[in-house]
Amino acid sequence: PGGAHSDVLSAVAETAEEKEALVAELRERAKKSFARKEMPVCETLYSKALEVMPEPALYANRSAVRFAMGRFADAKSDAEEAVRLDAAYAKGYYRLGAASEKVEAFDEAIAAYEKGKALEPQSKLWPGYVEKAKAAKVEFDNRPPPEEPKPAPIETYEISARLKASLEASSASSKKKAPAESAFRGYKLDSQGRKTTFFNNELDEDTKKLIGDIAPKKVAESVQMDVADGASAWNQSGTFEEKNHTTYAKKWLRDEALKLMVDLPPRQLGAQTIPQFLTITDVTDVRGDASTATARGKKKHFFDLAFTLKWQFSVDDGVAVASGSAAFPDVTGDAVLQGDPLDCHISVDSNTPQHAHALVQSYVKHETTGLRPAVLDLCKAFLDDFTKSK
Repeated sequence: PGGAHSDVLSAVAETAEEKEALVAELRERAKKSFARKEMPVCETLYSKALEVMPEPALYANRSAVRFAMGRFADAKSDAEEAVRLDAAYAKGYYRLGAASEKVEAFDEAIAAYEKGKALEPQSKLWPGYVEKAKAAKVEFDNRPPPEEPKPAPIETYEISARLKASLEASSASSKKKAPAESAFRGYKLDSQGRKTTFFNNELDEDTKKLIGDIAPKKVAESVQMDVADGASAWNQSGTFEEKNHTTYAKKWLRDEALKLMVDLPPRQLGAQTIPQFLTITDVTDVRGDASTATARGKKKHFFDLAFTLKWQFSVDDGVAVASGSAAFPDVTGDAVLQGDPLDCHISVDSNTPQHAHALVQSYVKHETTGLRPAVLDLCKAFLDDFTKSK
């Protein structure tokens, strides 16, 4: 069971280290599933993680998943458990407030937001949450009660009378002898005495004159169409049109990624201190697609790309080199807009000196410093160029 995730869903962890490693893997896979909007899979992964290690953050994350699935009561229960385990967990109170609003428990929502506000008094978000919940409560309290539906009147006598009359008319009609021309059901005779289908509509001369000559005619020369901006000759109204920009996207990423330079701590060369940079030597395995869709004059941009960057930087005297690759398998417009660290798989070449691994950990593998945030900024620049030029 579990399909692609059966390995972790059926895994058994006994030691504390094994549990931490299993939960970390479950959390990472759940995060990817959430980004792909695979909510049932995401919920299953978080549920397994909670079986192994019931942490407040995991309950809050599963609450967010269930909220996205429209299961607001379950989302509220998870958020309540998160703040029960950690009364100082501000994010848990946000989840609790949002879910409580959806189930119209406005007093609980206001109380949750107030607790979050007390935990993070410097945040400007909580007052807005509190006011929104209070306004929703006022609107709910002032809502008029729903009117009870009035039963429809039953006209028993009139219906029976109509039915009786209809039956009598039908019976009388069936007793009459059919005219000779209806001897063949579903057919009739046209104006020239020919048998034709009953539904054939024969046009008289006046109707033909009114319609005019509708026979197909050859176009003498090409016609220049007046095409509106954002439309095409095949879609002049601009109702829907899709264009493929994958070639542009792949070329842009290759060209710009090769220009990428990441600042590292300066290195000592004899008595001199010189700047040090991580550079990209190659861009490989660029896959995916990019497109635009225009519907009723509004254009939307979509991309789902994957690529691998070959990186390196000099160590010590510049002779030794640390190198490896960074694979980004799931770069989408939604992921870039959210601004969260992109999913990344780092590999380090075997010839990398051992004493360079600390820099690799801090500036290549780390989510918020070095290469990974620089690639996120690169993808944001691509999104900006894509939306402006295409």
